Formats: sequence, C-alpha cells, structure tokens
Amino acid sequence: MLNPWLDLPASAPYVLPCDRESLEKLIEKIKAKAVADHAINLDSLPEPFIGNPDSAKVILLSLNPGDSPDDKTAHAHSAFRQALLCNLRHGPQDFPFHPLHPDLKWTACGKWWTSHVRELLEHPQLNRQCIAQRLCVVEWFPYHSKKNGVPPIPVLPSQEYSFNLVRQAIGQKLIVGMRAKKRWDEVDPRLADVPYLRNPQAPYISPKNCGEGLFIRIVEALKC
Repeated sequence: MLNPWLDLPASAPYVLPCDRESLEKLIEKIKAKAVADHAINLDSLPEPFIGNPDSAKVILLSLNPGDSPDDKTAHAHSAFRQALLCNLRHGPQDFPFHPLHPDLKWTACGKWWTSHVRELLEHPQLNRQCIAQRLCVVEWFPYHSKKNGVPPIPVLPSQEYSFNLVRQAIGQKLIVGMRAKKRWDEVDPRLADVPYLRNPQAPYISPKNCGEGLFIRIVEALKC
C-alpha cells in the first residue's frame, strides 16, 4: 500500500488531499456539538504513527495525537519539524521514535512520551536509542485534538494505511493496546487477543499498568 503521507502539504492546514472532503464533513459535525476539546487542530503536523514500523519490535495501539498549547512552538521548530516529516515518510533517523530524542525532550510530545515510558528508560537492560529504534505507536485517528470526538468508525481514507501497518505486525511483533480497544478490535478480529494496559486513561508503560508478565515481554522485545 502506498504511503499517503508523502502527499502532505508543506504548510498548514495540514490535510491530506485524500482526507480533505471527509475531514471537512467531520469538522462541521464536531463544531455543531460545540465541544471545544474535540476541535481538530490542522495547524499541527499529523501524527498517524511514530517510529519505524519495520525496525520496531513493539507496536502500541493508541487513539489520536493530543493537542497542547506548546505544540505551535514545537511544530515550527526546525529539528522537530524535520523529525516529524521524516517519520511520516518512513525515512532513516537515529531516533525513529523521535519524542525520545534527547534534543527534542522539551516538546510537549517529548515530555508526554518520556513520562509515559519512564520505567522503560530507567530499566537497567535498556537504553534510550534502542527503545527509539524498536518502539512504534500507531494512532487510530491521525489528526490532533485535545480529546477524541471522532465517531467510532473509520472516517478517513488515510486511516486504512495505519490500519494496514498494524495488520502487517500481527503475529510478527508484540502488539500492546494503550487505548481504544473497541475501535481496534473492529480493524481486525485478530486484535481482540492483544493485551491492553490496565488503565487506558493513564497509559503508562509500567509493571503496574502492564502487569509484570507483559512488562517483561516488552523489555525483552526492546533489547538491542
């Protein structure tokens, strides 16, 4: 399947041509509900996935990229912007899971992921670069919002590319659900057997939230 994110416009609004019509309809529906936190931010570069799906040994399933007031500065910063665009194109990076790059830890994305994988980063058998090479997250919906207000059925053509990345990983990589179990179960019936974090509202990758057995499996998969 061709990567649709190669066609992302070079400036905002960051909307794939194939998504434009469906996304416009969705945004109108969200506006009608007048829930501010559900607003989709098209001034931030989309993040349908983070990491290299080929080198990754652990695939995390999530719902949608968040939206922080600090994102405007980060997405305009040359190094972070370059990392985002390289990620969308599946280009080579020393830290494919770019939120873990030491130079990008000041971004909202970097802070969030550093916090949520802290116990992996502090694990004596792992190092930051290996984790960044072997970890990948796929979002069910690719565009930014503070909270998800999208219907529980796929609404954009580009989502199929992300879903296909996950389907290709089934049986090949360790897949761990963070959020949106019902949505991911609809993507492929085989995902119904995927282990999920105990608390999807606070999706930390920790022994407590994973369960000791799953956390050990994650650590083993992330070792270089």
